[in-house]
Amino acid sequence: MIRRMEGTGGDFAVPLWRGSLAGEYRIAAALPGGRLPAKVLDPKRPPTVIILSGDPDFPAPTPPPTAFSRLPRLLSWAASIVIHATGGARGHYAAIAAAVPIMRRVLLIETGTVMEDAWIGLVRAEAERRAKGGQRLPCLCWSATPRGGVHPVMEAGR
Repeated sequence: MIRRMEGTGGDFAVPLWRGSLAGEYRIAAALPGGRLPAKVLDPKRPPTVIILSGDPDFPAPTPPPTAFSRLPRLLSWAASIVIHATGGARGHYAAIAAAVPIMRRVLLIETGTVMEDAWIGLVRAEAERRAKGGQRLPCLCWSATPRGGVHPVMEAGR
């Protein structure tokens, strides 16, 4: 699988898949409208990264957060959340791969710039909900916006 990814547009995710293949953690992924098996959300499960794959294949637009079923449950499950709203980079996915064994439950939200604020709002609300109970929710957002960019670039003309 990794050999097929190398040299393609998706090879930025190789570090994440390498860790999974080495048995360091598990990966589960959901597309818009898709469902994850309930066992994926078991807190006793080995370290796991759940990928919400909302980075569109064109000509489809970036799906909104509401396109993902059980979203409140997924946000509640996560020990850490990463919003990835920029072009894929190996360094980003290597950092996520390093975080999964430590955090144990990482929610990776892959999205485009047009939905970045919607995701940030949902994650911020979850962090505030937890803060009321004295809990913290570590979050990270990689964004093209601070550099004046748009991701994916094709959405800039929409």
